[in-house]
Amino acid sequence: SDLRDVMAEPKLRYSKQRETIYDVLKNDETHPNVDTIYMNVRKVIPDISLGTVYRNLNLLADQKRILRLDVGDGVVHFDARITPHYHMVCDECGAIRDLFLDEALISPLIDKVQDICDDQIRSAKILFHGTCRHCLKKKS
Repeated sequence: SDLRDVMAEPKLRYSKQRETIYDVLKNDETHPNVDTIYMNVRKVIPDISLGTVYRNLNLLADQKRILRLDVGDGVVHFDARITPHYHMVCDECGAIRDLFLDEALISPLIDKVQDICDDQIRSAKILFHGTCRHCLKKKS
């Protein structure tokens, strides 16, 4: 029984780390990158390594519990909100905002593309660009 307890310990710790990483991401709607997540997780688990955070984020993404986002800034961002939604990137400050669009807007677009395309279209990843409300406020 002692041996079994010793063997179970790393698995328990790993799971606790992963859940902490998930909780940190779930409470951050800024679509942070791994460095930001790492800094915030270290407030809870000071001795965690960047590699452990990165590995667990990729594991969570592979398990479809979180999303990996590529918005073209050369950094992978993460999002704990996995319900269908879109993103708008501010060209001024780089902020990534969630957009909740009715599928009735997107479906006709996919249908139109399908009409002119011989390939089978299943879905579309649409990334919107513009200026966020905070940057607009600063300008006015």
